[in-house]
Parts: sequence; structure tokens; C-alpha cells
Amino acid sequence: MKAPPPRRVAIRRGSGSAAGPLVFALGIVGLALVAVVLARPLLASAVTDLAEDRPGLLKNAPVRDFVRSGLGAAVDVAADPGAASRTFVVEPGDTAVVVARRLADSHVISRPIIFLLAVYDAGTEESIQAGTYRVSAAMKPLELADLFQRAFGEQLVLRIIEGWRLSEIAAEVEKRFPSIKAADFLKAAVTGPYDYGFLKDVKAGTPLEGFLFPDTYFFSHGVTADGIVRTLLDSFQQRVGATVMAAAQRRNVKPIDIVVIASIVEREARDRKESPKIASVYWNRVKIGMALQADPTVQYAVGSWRELTLEDLKVQSPYNTYQNPGLPPTPIAVAGEAAIAGAADPAQTDYLFFVAKNDGTGDHAFAKTLEEQEANRVKYGNK
Repeated sequence: MKAPPPRRVAIRRGSGSAAGPLVFALGIVGLALVAVVLARPLLASAVTDLAEDRPGLLKNAPVRDFVRSGLGAAVDVAADPGAASRTFVVEPGDTAVVVARRLADSHVISRPIIFLLAVYDAGTEESIQAGTYRVSAAMKPLELADLFQRAFGEQLVLRIIEGWRLSEIAAEVEKRFPSIKAADFLKAAVTGPYDYGFLKDVKAGTPLEGFLFPDTYFFSHGVTADGIVRTLLDSFQQRVGATVMAAAQRRNVKPIDIVVIASIVEREARDRKESPKIASVYWNRVKIGMALQADPTVQYAVGSWRELTLEDLKVQSPYNTYQNPGLPPTPIAVAGEAAIAGAADPAQTDYLFFVAKNDGTGDHAFAKTLEEQEANRVKYGNK
């Protein structure tokens, strides 16, 4: 018998024949969307970092959108809503990038790009104005961006010179700010109302002699005496506060003692490079209980920065360091950074004396003994 022929199986083709490719295509699209969703934060972060290094990219709106996405809520909120205000100086020529970095260094914002995004959003990146401002981490980025647009011409300039005593500062304030009398400024310029570490050992009501840092400041017309004092104290804190506090701890003295020595050095050192050596003389004298015999302290006592007479050396005053051993009660003038640094970290010497060389350089000859000092006096024609 013949075997039956093989059966043919019919393959049915219907409307569902394209389902496989369609599902595959949809899967690819879904994966692509997931990849975009997952990759966007990474891309936004990368763009944000790049724009922080190259702020010019922020001129492009799409870049700003990516940066805004990368920063999230930080672009609209303050870094620290409870923060106090502080002085912030924008120097002539400072760019938005410089200001942004300094704001970040001062912890007013968490990172520079936050301020840069705000000023580029506002289109004010090229119009940052020099001046002295009050800033706070409690301010939103847009508020900071707007703050620095204040016109330079609308501010009053106050320049404090190294070596000035408090009364000279008060006179300059009255000159520059007609609404503030020198006497009112002096009333405001006392310890007590101001909370700074370098003032902790100073009795309340003591004049802030030596603590109003010398610099050029810019103020609004409506500034008060208290506002000026606080700004100058802020500047002291920012510029030399850490130096003074560290030196006081290292030398086991009060912060004011560092400032007292610095104020004398400021009046003595015409060449700022001599500041550490001059400071060493005074610290050496303090160490052995020898009178400072510092002419600037007597000049302070008599009320004039003039050449002293023999009669001046007899003035009855706690600032007469020819008659009173130890440090005077307070600093005698504002000291700049060089004098502060010299007093904080004096040269390691055995010098106890110095005398001006009178050669036009402002330099001094230093001596370890009285005999050497007398020889230097003769050599350089000093009385």
C-alpha cells in the first residue's frame, strides 16, 4: 500500500501579523524616553559646571534653562534665611564673576553660578557697581543681583588713612556726611553695642580706637553713624580679625594687645617691610618689663602727631610710655594689614632699640644694647 501523501499545514495570515515589530518599535521609543529622562539631570549638571567655568555661555537662554534645571530650588531661595547682614565691598573693576566668587567664599551664596545665573537672567552682568554694601545669606539671588546695580554716583566716599586716630576719623566722617556730626560719630564708636571676638576683652564704653579698619568705603546718603562704625568693624573682622585672634591665642595675650602694638608700629614704620622688626622691639621690651618709650604714644597723649619736646615727655598720661611701663590702655591709631601682620608675627630678634637713619628712606638702625643705640644715634645724627 502506498503511504498517504504528507499533509500540508496552512499558515494563516491575519490583521495581527504586524504586532511584533510595532511592540518592538514602541519599546525602543520607551527606552529612548527613559534614557532622556534619566540623562537630563546629568546633562544639566554638566552644563551647570561648564557655565560656572565659562560664564559667557549664560548669554544663551537654552544654557540658562539647563543651569536652572541643574540648580533646582537654589535659584530662587536664600542660602540661609536666618543669616545676619555683613559688609561686602565691590572694588572698582570687579566683574560679575569676581563678585560671584567672593559671595560664595563669604558663604552668602552656596556657589558662584547661582549669582551669575541671576545677573545673566536680568541682563545686568556688565553693570555691577563699585561700592560698600550690606549683604546677607538671607537675601535671594535676584535680590543680590539687583543690589549691586546701585549707581556709583549715588554713593558717598569715605577714605580712612592708616595711622589716623579716632578723632581724625570722626572729623572726616563729618566732612563727608553733613548729617553726621563728629561728636555723634564718637558716641557711636564705642564698645558695647558691637559683638566681635576681637572686642571681647574690651570694657563696654571704651572708644573703638584702632579697630575701625583703614580703607576706602562707599556709603548711601542715608547711612547712620552706627552704620559706618559697623561697616568699618566688619572690614576689620574680614581683613585682619583671624590674624589678630590667632596671634593673641598663640602669644597668650588679649586681642587688643596685638592691636595696640600694631598701632604703634603703624606710626613708626614708614617702610612697611620693617613692621615685623619694629614690632619685635616692642614685644621684647614687654617681655622683660622694660618701658616701651614709644614716641607715638606720647604724641597721642598730647593730641598731635608732631615732633616731641622734652616737656612733652613729662606729660601725665597713661599713654606716656616713657613714664609708664607696659602697654598703653588702648591702641593709638588704626593700623593697616602690614602693621597688624608685623605685630601678630614679629621678627625673631634680640633688639631693644631702634633709631631713624635720617637718610630719606624712612628706615631704622636697630640695636641690642644701649651702647649700640648711642653709637647709632651719633652715626645718624639723632638727638
